[in-house]
Amino acid sequence: MSHKPNNIVSAADWRAASQAARTERAERLVLPSGATILAARPEPLEWILAGRLPQRLLALTLGDSPSASLAGEREASREEILDLARFAVQLVTAAVIEPHIGDGPGEITLDEIPIEDRAFIFEWACRALNAAEDGPAGNTNATKEDPAIPSSDGIERFRQK
Repeated sequence: MSHKPNNIVSAADWRAASQAARTERAERLVLPSGATILAARPEPLEWILAGRLPQRLLALTLGDSPSASLAGEREASREEILDLARFAVQLVTAAVIEPHIGDGPGEITLDEIPIEDRAFIFEWACRALNAAEDGPAGNTNATKEDPAIPSSDGIERFRQK
């Protein structure tokens, strides 16, 4: 990393180092559609500290409250559904490294990605957030049956409401 004359790193260098670290931990994912992408799981602490996890979903996502186990027994409110939808968009967009999701040339818009692929990426990325409760090694064997990870079926029910 280069430094400015006052020995302070530039924003561009810091950003580039952050992007390089993200790319280094990226994985190739084969999606249900057959498309292959490069994606990186989110860092749970980063998302929590940045306030990117909706507060209503934080306990459910991390499974750190008694209400998390009851979440499957009650209907989600409209506001919770909208929070989940916004969170899903942010999480999928942040997880995908290549091809870049956006509106620019050579980018793909989120709406152009099949819903099954978006749900797959969302579930894959949620495993990293959910793993925070299992300690540093994380729970790499999380499954669709894990109640703290919103499933494709659950997302589809939310989308249809």
